[in-house]
Amino acid sequence: MTLKQISYSLCCLMCCLAFSALPAWSKEKSADQKDSPQSLTLIVMDPLAAPLSCPCVKGYAQRKYEKLGEYLETQLGRKVEVKFSEALAKVLPKNGNDQACLIIGKESVILADADALKLKVHPVARLSDLKGETTQTGLIVVPAGDPAQTAKDLQGYRIFFGPSECAEKHQAAMSILKNAHVQIPQKLDISQACSDGACKILEFDKDVRAAAVISSYAKPLLQGCGTIKKGDLRVVAETKPVPFISAFTGGNVNAAEQKQITAALMNVVTHPELCESLESLLGFVLFEQETPGAQPGKETTKKKIADPQTEQSTSVWPGWPGWRGPLRNGTVAQLPASLPATAKRVWDFKLAYSGLGGIAATKDRVIFGDRGLDNQTDIFRCLSASDGKVQWVLEYLAPGELDYGTSPRTTPLIYGDLVILLGAFGDLHCVEIATGNMVWKKNIYRDFGVNPRPTWGACSSPLIVDHRLIVNPGAKTASVVALDPQTGKTLWQTPGPEAAYGSFIAGKFGGRLQIVGHDAVSLGGWDVKTGQRLWTVVPKYTGDFNVPTPLALNGQLLISTENNGTRLYDFQSDGMIVPTPVALNEDLNPDMSSSVRIGDQIYCVWYDMYCLNWKDGLKTAWNATDKAFGDYAAIVSDSRRILVIGKGGRLVLVDGNPQQFKVNSRLDLFPDPGNENIFSHCALVGNRLYLRGESELICVDLAAR
Repeated sequence: MTLKQISYSLCCLMCCLAFSALPAWSKEKSADQKDSPQSLTLIVMDPLAAPLSCPCVKGYAQRKYEKLGEYLETQLGRKVEVKFSEALAKVLPKNGNDQACLIIGKESVILADADALKLKVHPVARLSDLKGETTQTGLIVVPAGDPAQTAKDLQGYRIFFGPSECAEKHQAAMSILKNAHVQIPQKLDISQACSDGACKILEFDKDVRAAAVISSYAKPLLQGCGTIKKGDLRVVAETKPVPFISAFTGGNVNAAEQKQITAALMNVVTHPELCESLESLLGFVLFEQETPGAQPGKETTKKKIADPQTEQSTSVWPGWPGWRGPLRNGTVAQLPASLPATAKRVWDFKLAYSGLGGIAATKDRVIFGDRGLDNQTDIFRCLSASDGKVQWVLEYLAPGELDYGTSPRTTPLIYGDLVILLGAFGDLHCVEIATGNMVWKKNIYRDFGVNPRPTWGACSSPLIVDHRLIVNPGAKTASVVALDPQTGKTLWQTPGPEAAYGSFIAGKFGGRLQIVGHDAVSLGGWDVKTGQRLWTVVPKYTGDFNVPTPLALNGQLLISTENNGTRLYDFQSDGMIVPTPVALNEDLNPDMSSSVRIGDQIYCVWYDMYCLNWKDGLKTAWNATDKAFGDYAAIVSDSRRILVIGKGGRLVLVDGNPQQFKVNSRLDLFPDPGNENIFSHCALVGNRLYLRGESELICVDLAAR
């Protein structure tokens, strides 16, 4: 055994020792602690799970599935036992079909193991990574000094494949070699671990031509563990993407339990701390239209995934709880693969006035703000998602005049069984989501001494973080305020400048959980627990209205405004911002539109649609003109596509392509788009889009027909 292999083995041994030291509840129980029939076994086969990997790369391959187990216990109301294993046979009894289990791991490995055990498994969802992707690839590598440049150059090479159950290192790799007309020997060289193949080809004499296939996820680990040095290997070919980490139910799980488990996994996206523990951007996403039903490498059987808006499946969608969706960043688990040819209206609701406020929605309810016919009252309505009928109404006196109308400008915020509602004149109400009954109320301008109120009223949508309700009155002694969402009691208030018109976000920056957003003159960060202002950045040029919402990018912060362009900021280890941007793009200067991210690309609409390279100094990859693009557009993305809600309610579904602007499909939502001014943010729940036009709120089914 070589020194490199010994080093890797020692690293794996340390991981095994750490696994053996896990709390007893995360391993098999003793005979006198047998599970009740209602318990669920969570079997984790994810190679990036902490007990199955090593802590060699900071922030990577340390997924904490114990946290998922705790979450599932709460969501399912049953005991969940977490077990870690590289093979199903090691943790399942012979009669595995009698045991209720949820299996999460490499999709091809789970399917192969289940087939060998004759275990019936049913697909549930796939886990996204930190880029929002659910796939991996196989990398064909050679020593750095090898003459091969592409797969075609590997003719006559000795090639080390992965085992047949590892699709990315076996079937996908053979496919790319066959397409390159490389002859594959009948007897294959198989390396069980990526490290084995990588080490072998480095140990051969220089005159031996050899290559190895490793998993894309494993490359950072091989370098981090010291198995290979950076620069020792060179990639000459990459396979097509194959599914990576997937969740299956197995054994004794009935249809009702399957639905409940699916709903719980789909709701992971609404829990940022859990997503962080799982090293995931979007949590779990539904299987796409095809689900593998056979051994990896064999023909798969098409299986239609249930329409998210059918009665049997709506609960698997987390809904649209507030401003910019579940994560407050315009990201959803899954957009439609394409838009239908014509708009299918499910229902519409007539409005008294046009408005700027957004929409919050669940599978059952749609909540939005409006004005009374006399223009002296605010009206918040809750409609039935199924038919648009009114379920409850909150109406109160709110006289006054503002430019661009006086309807509420913020988006309602759903918090458990409560809804937070903020009107343009500072009236803040908390009501029960089921009935509309008032729990408490305040006026953030009167109660905190704001005089005069902001020119355009309250525009910042409320934020919930760490069980604190964050609002920004903009008072001298209460620039930013945290309230108890259950009672309305003030938890803390922080002095500062007047309020701006954009919404705040919360996230970990420099390892510190903080609230981030604008006041009228600067960008700032506030401690969640105390309200202490941690840092301030005053931009180079004054006069920004500070409307676009900041975007968190794995510990970095993206800011866009009309006078100072688009900037990327880093943070110190103590949570303080580095005041000089690490990147600046002067092409993108939106005064209202907020950005979304797919992978390493940033997308935004400001007259044109822009694509910026996050990891390459925010350079503009492309910008494109379209009749649907104007000064403002709400945009929503998943890991592959961007949905632009353009001028007049024109929808444009754009492929997330860093090379070029490519329209997937289009759809006009109103018969006369030229007469529709859309400044309200949409809500998207499954395939149902809720959008506010000039005189009506509409519900449209985006499912392809």
